[in-house]
Amino acid sequence: MAGKFPPLRNIRKTAVIAILVFLGFFIHRFVAFFIDDDFKFTDNTEVELSPANSVVCRHIVNGVPFGTDSVFEENTRLYVFSTVVNSAQIQEDSLYHIWYMGIDTVLSEPCNLMSDVCSSMLPSDFVELGEWSVDLVAGRKLLASRQFRVVTPSR
Repeated sequence: MAGKFPPLRNIRKTAVIAILVFLGFFIHRFVAFFIDDDFKFTDNTEVELSPANSVVCRHIVNGVPFGTDSVFEENTRLYVFSTVVNSAQIQEDSLYHIWYMGIDTVLSEPCNLMSDVCSSMLPSDFVELGEWSVDLVAGRKLLASRQFRVVTPSR
């Protein structure tokens, strides 16, 4: 019976130290998990505000965007139509559409918020030739950005 197991004096000191460190870490994590009263599982039921859809269009008819495109003619009144998920979490006065022509801010318009739909209008006298974009922001958080181009009317 004595010949089946090697004597303990043949085990190296580094192997014993490694086993003790592993067992110490395992016992520490096991005890810390059951004793820690501040341990809480995170609740992810609060969903962040995020836009589901944002489009630039020529008009809004019965709450639906009409004439959606990415190229528009000069001197056309434009609308931006955004569908916002969980809009009840924010205050109505903190949602803005900011219209840009190139890098210049043309108009900062508060959103008309009805249920989960936010819309605003850019008057036709502001619409000029060039590259445009419109951002939907809540406070200082960018929710959506849409780019489009304004060209000369084709005859």
